Amino acid sequence: MATAAAPEPRGLKGYLATHRTLETYPVGAHRWGMLLLTVLATIISFYEFQFAPLLPLWILTLHFSLEDFSRFLLFAVLLSGGSAMIGGPLADRHGRIIVIDTCLAVMIALTFLNLLMVNFWSFVIIRGAMNLVAGLMWGALGGLTRDMSPRVSRGTAFGLLVVGAVGCLFLWNFVSGVTLPLFHNSWRAEIVLMGALAVAMYIPVLLWLKDLHPNLRLTIVESESAVAPAAAEHLRAEAMEVPASGGAAFRELLSRREVWLLVLGCVAFLTLPITSQTFFPLMFTRAFGYSPAEAAKMASYFWLLNLFMLVPAGWLSDRLRVRKPLVLIGTVAALAVLIWWIGTFSHPLRPFQLGAVMFILGGLVAFTYIPWCAQYSELLEDISPALQASGWSFFQLIYRGWIAISSQILAYVTGHYGWAAWMWVAVAGMILFIPAMLAVRGGWVPAKAGQGSGEQAAPTARPTPA
Repeated sequence: MATAAAPEPRGLKGYLATHRTLETYPVGAHRWGMLLLTVLATIISFYEFQFAPLLPLWILTLHFSLEDFSRFLLFAVLLSGGSAMIGGPLADRHGRIIVIDTCLAVMIALTFLNLLMVNFWSFVIIRGAMNLVAGLMWGALGGLTRDMSPRVSRGTAFGLLVVGAVGCLFLWNFVSGVTLPLFHNSWRAEIVLMGALAVAMYIPVLLWLKDLHPNLRLTIVESESAVAPAAAEHLRAEAMEVPASGGAAFRELLSRREVWLLVLGCVAFLTLPITSQTFFPLMFTRAFGYSPAEAAKMASYFWLLNLFMLVPAGWLSDRLRVRKPLVLIGTVAALAVLIWWIGTFSHPLRPFQLGAVMFILGGLVAFTYIPWCAQYSELLEDISPALQASGWSFFQLIYRGWIAISSQILAYVTGHYGWAAWMWVAVAGMILFIPAMLAVRGGWVPAKAGQGSGEQAAPTARPTPA
């Protein structure tokens, strides 16, 4: 007697399973198309961090101080860090797309609600809600990037992901620098313009970005060349067990010493770009006398080479099949340039010279950060592919926690000792990153011919043990 077929899922779950889920691993242009759509999603997800170009105007028109903003940042960033710890396990258990689509829609709505801000408390409510939503989706975005990238192209894929984050920073600074004079320094006009751009980017994400089948997400893929038969075989197999709860996932992650070293070391290194994305325009207006539009444009130079270095940095680490040496080289080079720049604060550089320093520092940060992303993703994958989004959520918790703490320290240090003193804190962060990287595993010598990236490595796709 024939058994009845299992009923097809209905509603939203059925729609996602039928229209937004890939049953086979994407290859070639299809896979890169999925990654480019992830970039668009990432740009919108980082809207909550776009304080810098409009902060001088918000302080003036909404009547709050830098100290008030620092206290808000503590609240908002801890809120987003906490929500990241919820969003990551949700994405690991229920898929990436449902988390990403929902959160992006809410983020766009909140962007337009910025127009209703009339005082500090309305600012706190609306911008705090944006931070909460952004934290929920970051683990899903990091997990989806890993899902769509075999190991031999992992660095390039994460370079593309961070293009979205940095592209958002550059877009807000550049557009504000160009259009604020046209709009007579109206921050509300900037919100309308950037909200319209967000809607335009969201439409293709909503239509075409897809998830992998749950079993495919639990496969470690070395390269496209071997993925098709291995993936098909794995799909017929019983699904691996995912952690029963978010707590179980994080207990597994946080029992690993290398997870702590990689995350804490990298977050310390990121003190400089954290300062840039929020406070450089304010620093340039207060310490160097720039107008808000000039300061926003100068800050955008930090993200210009950074933006164009992200993918080449990932490609180079993929090609050489090493991560750690590139991270250390970039850290030492950035450290040298930063120390030299601090020495010029008493006699500020000319705009062209300062722009060049911003350009170089931003490029070196990208050169360092992307190989680290690939190394961290591979470490998480070695622990368990079922923990990828949770691992990136943990990184976001520590990263955003340091943003919250450092903003309080920055307000005190710059108020009592000046902006140069805070730059020495960024120097200390870079120095701490070096021993953290030396303490974790990782190859030192580029792979020989025939063992490099791409199809030369004769890679395989392998399911990991439950």
